[in-house]
Order: sequence, then structure tokens, then C-alpha cells
Amino acid sequence: MGQVQSRQSEESYFKLEVGDKDALINKYTELACSAKGGKVLETSDEFFGEGFHLIGDGPATEDKNRETTNGFWKDGWETKRHNKNTHHFAIIELATPGMISGFDVDTSFFDGSHPSYASIEACIVLKEVKGEYEWKEVLPKIPLSGNSHHYYGIAATDDVFTHVRLNMYPDGGIARLRVYGNISPIFPDDKTTFDLASLSSGAKVIKTSDDRYGQPSNLILPTPGANTRDGWQTRRSRTDGHHDWVVIKLGAAGHLKTLEVDTSHFRGNNPDFISLDACYSEYNDVQYDPELNWINILSKSEIEGGQKNIFSLDTKDEVYTHVRLNIFPDGGISRLRVHGVRVPEAIEGVIGTVEGLLVEAVDELRMNESSSKKKIEAVTVKTTKTTTEEITEKGGGNVVLTSEVSSVTTLVDEEAEPLKKTPGKRGRKPAAASLASVANVALAAATLKSSGRKKSKG
Repeated sequence: MGQVQSRQSEESYFKLEVGDKDALINKYTELACSAKGGKVLETSDEFFGEGFHLIGDGPATEDKNRETTNGFWKDGWETKRHNKNTHHFAIIELATPGMISGFDVDTSFFDGSHPSYASIEACIVLKEVKGEYEWKEVLPKIPLSGNSHHYYGIAATDDVFTHVRLNMYPDGGIARLRVYGNISPIFPDDKTTFDLASLSSGAKVIKTSDDRYGQPSNLILPTPGANTRDGWQTRRSRTDGHHDWVVIKLGAAGHLKTLEVDTSHFRGNNPDFISLDACYSEYNDVQYDPELNWINILSKSEIEGGQKNIFSLDTKDEVYTHVRLNIFPDGGISRLRVHGVRVPEAIEGVIGTVEGLLVEAVDELRMNESSSKKKIEAVTVKTTKTTTEEITEKGGGNVVLTSEVSSVTTLVDEEAEPLKKTPGKRGRKPAAASLASVANVALAAATLKSSGRKKSKG
């Protein structure tokens, strides 16, 4: 996915036209929504409207007949009047780390009580890293109108953020803040079992046979399902032997251990049976993979409604990138969890392949250019050392390095899918990348900016 660009490339931010606004909403993930796991951690004041409304699921609403002890109820964040300081703020933890592409500062139903201006800062916080962090301004102070959406894009960077701070000047009410961007998951260490099919891990729902009563993307939300609409549900089938299915690209290739099919809120309309297939593919959308080979890792099994159904998976230590859940004959489920252990091929590939290719190059050059032997050895050794040390030292540990490599390699443009070929066979690991592609990933990971990575004082 390409970054939404400004009319003038030197601008760090830009107001979006109608067409760009639609591209921002449709091509990027909303990173802050509470339904996906976003949280409002702190506000400087919320006298008339609590901060949690800012990231509420769905558009803001108005109820003129509803009052609270402090006045009319407002579906948004609203502070008291006559702020004696320069501004108020709200700190939001994003549902998942990501590279931010733009915002919508929404003042719906705040007309006359809206702030005059707003700005947004962001930072990255890693629990494994001690110390302080700094806020980086990503959207400078912009003017606000009442009862309006304010769509802005920001210039493309490699910065990954976990938190944003919305500032309003001097006081007033904002209904919603939408933060759009690309997910850049920060994985646990290599031996930890976690949900590879979660949105927080970078998973995506690729395709489904039917979505009559619910969005299949609900399946991978990290939060529990709220009701039957907050799940995936197909229409009733009328054909013998019918079954529905959904294909999910995992957030990372891994060894799959257990499957959890949560049918909470689905009683009487849950499937009778399910099965699970898996494959390894370098394609985002496996329909383009000419060597696609689905392997059944859970045979047809009965499930119950209104509960979490947990199954052990027969994967024989193979590595998979996609799963396909089959439901028989139809019905609805709330959430899907595929727990497994990530295989850090990106990191091993970058370091191992670069070193291996450089060694081969040295051997060949020694044979053909013996007179330049010492000079070549010196340059090659220095290059190998720099590549390895930049990745390990700047990453500061598995967690940071993993997120940085992932942020580079997971931005796949679906429209370019047919250009790529995959190994696609069971248990087969991907072929070594070319030196150019490996070097690009290594350099991108090693040079990811470190600004905004210290812990905040609030």
C-alpha cells in the first residue's frame, strides 16, 4: 500500500481532498478504535464527556433528551470552559503498533463548543525497554470547525508508534479521533506461543465464501465479541454438502499449536462442524499462488454454540503462513484464535544470507583477483561486521528488531500479488532472497529512526 501523498512532497502534513480521504479510510487500518483494543489512558479533563468516547466504535451520535449531572450528554470528549492553561490533552494507546498515515479529527455535534485548534503527538513505548520516552509531533496545530470531519495525511516515514496524544486548544469537545496507518506488530521472543491470527499480530482476513450477517474481519479482533453482529455469520445454506470458509493470512509464519473457535453469542446459529487447513505461501492472497497446497491440520470436528471450542493441531512441526477455516454447513462464530510459535525467518534470512553471499563472493574474488586479495578482504569483513552490528545494536534485542523488520516486510500491495512466486510445498522453507532484496531489508531495519522511543512521563 502506498502512502497517501501530499500535493507538495516537502510538506510534513496536508489536508486531504475527497478522493484522498476515501483512500485513507479504505487502504489503511484504523489503529486506535476501542473495538480493536485501543485505550484512552489519560485525559487532562473530561467534565462534560469522558475521553473513552474518542475511540468509540462507529460514528458519534446525538441524544438531545439525555442529560447527566453536568449537563447534556455528549458522545465525545468534552472539557469544562475557561481553561487557564494553554491546552487539554488525551493520551491514547493504539490497538496495535503501526506506522501512521493520517487522521480524522471529528467534531460531530460539537458546534460552538468545539476547540479552536488541535495537534497530535506520537511515541513508541516498549515494556522491555527502560527509561523515558519523548513525544514527537506528527500533526502540527490545525484549525477546527464545528460539526465537521478534519482529514489530514502525514508524510511517509518508517517510524513505528504505539501511543498518540491529542491536544485541543484551549478547551471544548471532540467527538472522535481516527488514526489510520499500517500495522507493524512487535512480537514476543521466538519461543513464546501467541495468537498468530490476531489483528495485533498483523493477521489479515483475505477472502471468505459468504459474509451475509457479519464482517469476517471481526474474527481476528483481539477484543472479545460483543454480540452476534460482532462476529462472522453466513446465510443459511439450502444445498446438500454445502460448507462456508474464510482464509486468513497469519501475522507471521509459524508452527501452529492450537485452534480456538469462539462461538460466544452464537447459540442455535453456530456451525455444526469445523475443520482447518493450512499452507505456506509468500503470497498475500493465496488465490494467485500457482503452487498452492492446502494441508488439513484439523479434521472435521463438532463444535458447540456459546462457548470457546479448543483443539490441538496436527502440524508435524511444519511452518505455515495462512489458514482456512471451514464451517459445516453454515452459521456464525465470534472469534478465531490460532496459537503458535513464530518462525523468525526475516531476521535469520537477513543476517545469514548476507554473510553467506559475502563469503562466497570473497572466495570467488580470491581465486580470480589474487593481486587485490588484501583490499577485498578488508572491505568484505568490514561490510559483514557493519551489517550484523547495526541490526543487533540498533535493535537492542529481539523485540525491537522483530518489529522493525516486520514493519518493512509486511507492507505488501495486494494489486502486485501475481508477480511473486512461492515455494508453496508442505514443510518447505522459502528460498534464499537475492542479495539486493536482503540488503534492502537489512538496511531498512537497521536505519529505522529511533526518535520517540523513550518512556514518557505522562
